[in-house]
Amino acid sequence: MKNRYFYQTDHIPPIDVEHMQQVLENPPKLCGCHECPKDVYGQYCKCILDVFPHETHYKHYLKLVKLKVQSAFVDLIRKDK
Repeated sequence: MKNRYFYQTDHIPPIDVEHMQQVLENPPKLCGCHECPKDVYGQYCKCILDVFPHETHYKHYLKLVKLKVQSAFVDLIRKDK
């Protein structure tokens, strides 16, 4: 795997806000292959490990995506009123 420090807990790299913004605007595409190599824990495929340097970055990204979807939904509701 590209990043063997994905689960490291003693030194988590800071989140690169610019990178996170780019990933939100252009979400990573999973290869769609059921054979995509997973990490040693069998959790994340190479497609995720190549984009995010640490598990906390990926979890932060998922929270941002959720907020983005919720915000779009609220905007849609307000637009209908």
